[in-house]
Amino acid sequence: MSRRGLLVVLSFAWSAIAWAQEPLPFRGPAAERIEQYKKIRMMELLKLEEETSIRFFARYNRYHDGLREIANKRDALIDELQLMRRRNATDADYQKVLKDLRGLVAPAVELREKYFDDLGKILTAKQFAEYIIFERNFVNNLREIMRDLQQDRMQQRKGMR
Repeated sequence: MSRRGLLVVLSFAWSAIAWAQEPLPFRGPAAERIEQYKKIRMMELLKLEEETSIRFFARYNRYHDGLREIANKRDALIDELQLMRRRNATDADYQKVLKDLRGLVAPAVELREKYFDDLGKILTAKQFAEYIIFERNFVNNLREIMRDLQQDRMQQRKGMR
């Protein structure tokens, strides 16, 4: 594989990782409670000392704020695509918005790389690995908990009848 081909593949891989680490798909007070729960679980899992915890969460919050901003821009562009579809826009109009959408990948990747660099300065390699695994699994684990709670409620309702 050529050097250019390798760079393209790595770029797509990094962009996939960056997009996968989006903010939680919830809004409002529930999202705040979930985020607080997530932070507590991270502190327990990573066994962070107070000073390290403060430094970690300063970086964590900054990263997630930046990622949320990129996600909001992406959502606005997708909304624009949806409106364009209703208006029967031209291919040129679509291409412009799609170019803008593609232009968000590089900032997301850069943000992710800087975040990883920053975390590498305050976490041990083991803590860093635990954090990455936790981030990947958190939303899925949360969905499982919510599904189990919903099933429990349904069982309770059946028992009341």
